[in-house]
Amino acid sequence: MATLQNRNGRWRAMVRRKGHKDQTRTFPTKTAAKTWADRVEREMADLEARGGAAGDGTTIAELITWRTEALASVKAVSKTQTGNMTRLQESLGHIVARQLTAGDVIEHARRRISGNHMTGKGVIIPACAPATMNVELGYLSELLKLAAPMKGVKLVADPVAEARPALRLLGLVGKSKRRDRRPTEVELQQLRDHFGQAAWRSQIPMVDIIDFAIQSAKREGEITRLLWSDVDLATRTALLRDAKHPRKKAGNHKRFPLLGDAWTIVQRQPRIAGEDRIFPYNTKSISTAFTRACIRLAIADLCFHDLRHEATSRLFEQGYDIPEVASVTLHESWNELKRYTQLRPETLHRLPVDPA
Repeated sequence: MATLQNRNGRWRAMVRRKGHKDQTRTFPTKTAAKTWADRVEREMADLEARGGAAGDGTTIAELITWRTEALASVKAVSKTQTGNMTRLQESLGHIVARQLTAGDVIEHARRRISGNHMTGKGVIIPACAPATMNVELGYLSELLKLAAPMKGVKLVADPVAEARPALRLLGLVGKSKRRDRRPTEVELQQLRDHFGQAAWRSQIPMVDIIDFAIQSAKREGEITRLLWSDVDLATRTALLRDAKHPRKKAGNHKRFPLLGDAWTIVQRQPRIAGEDRIFPYNTKSISTAFTRACIRLAIADLCFHDLRHEATSRLFEQGYDIPEVASVTLHESWNELKRYTQLRPETLHRLPVDPA
């Protein structure tokens, strides 16, 4: 039975049903609270129709909490993964793990893709892309696989695997589109001129950051993590701490060369007392400034991350081989590296054709 209570202008919804754990959530409006409560009641009834909540009563929410706590000391969790797990908990958290079905998974995907997912605070989350949904369900599948050996929650089947054929058919999951966007020299000069104005020079040195990204092939979040204490003057290299990795991140420190102007750019950054970061700026501010500049300059379909594509492609065009390029970009394999490589055919004229 659902109960709605008005508390200081906000509505608290509570759903109680025999054989199920109580579910409570607060919303800004009565309509939002009732919508959520009705959905939870329907899903509880569905659970009973397919066998009830018998057996291990561990819910998806409890598994997510357990995973977060258990793996906290083993591997770093990215903001993206945290967001995905939060969406899963909000949508499926009240369901007993053993009773989760492919239908539940598909319904969750429908809500996310259509932009009808509601957070615990009653906020509607914008629609996500099929590629994002694919990653999110990958985390759910991993969670369920860990549940049996590590938590003792045994599942009859993998509902995510069962749902995937239908998810693909409905277009609810998919692969991310491979980007091949590289900035032109004209566009880069437009950005330099824009950020070269006095107002910008007194805030974030965007010109240096853009040029450093192109010379170093580093993401904005990686650039702002670089430390003066990790720069080796003798070898002209820097250490990137917790480099991105598909399976590990915490402690995955890698050294890379500061080629070309990257070294010069680093050396001209001002040293700030008590600050070890070379570029002590907010990552989001850098990304936002870049995006707004592109809009103002009418530069279409260009994001800061495309500078990493530009950097990688330039290295190959300059004649570096795969291992050498990977030592700069810090990719683990050619399959990962080639996604960032978009060579311009005209650059191949730099080398003579072997008549043999």
